[in-house]
Amino acid sequence: GTMRHDRVNNWWHTGTPQGVFVAMVAGALFTVAYLVNFQGIPHHALTIPAAALIGFFVGKGLAVAVMGGSGRMAQAVYMPSAAGSYANTHSHIDAMEAKGEYRQAVVAWEQVAAVQPLDPWPLIRAGELYMRILREPEQALDRFRQARGLPGIGPELHRYASQQVIDLYLGPLGDRGRAMVELRRLIDQHPGTREAEGARKALAQIKSER
Repeated sequence: GTMRHDRVNNWWHTGTPQGVFVAMVAGALFTVAYLVNFQGIPHHALTIPAAALIGFFVGKGLAVAVMGGSGRMAQAVYMPSAAGSYANTHSHIDAMEAKGEYRQAVVAWEQVAAVQPLDPWPLIRAGELYMRILREPEQALDRFRQARGLPGIGPELHRYASQQVIDLYLGPLGDRGRAMVELRRLIDQHPGTREAEGARKALAQIKSER
């Protein structure tokens, strides 16, 4: 169920499965090169294992780097005007996430939120960590709702926070009644958007299941 999904999600964020994949590819390529005695490939029994090991660490490192930057990618979509300077200012928190120091990272984001109380983004980032990594849905819900309620929050980020609230009610919090309330609110507050259309379909699906 949800716990299994979270364990898979956490494992994926370690970069291990990507490392294994690259290791398999590297091992296969070097096996072929070894068998045909390709020029430049050392003809030694350890050549293939060494290639696979190097491939594992390369794949793992690249995966962690890419996923560590996912927050910056989201920010570039939802807060493009601030993406450059903001990412530079808080790159040390992104580095914590990339190293798997999620608890320290969420504390750091909340410290930023405390000193920048009108900025929804640090609350969003904290909420994402609580939701997807730390498996604390109540804390995640609180952060997303706080962010959504800030005056002056842009419509794109408001829709994003609302979607996370809905996902929490439909998923780990298991409250379909509240989810339906939030879906209707999203439809009413953001008519004509892609998110509102998705909410309308989700609401119809829930009603049909009931």
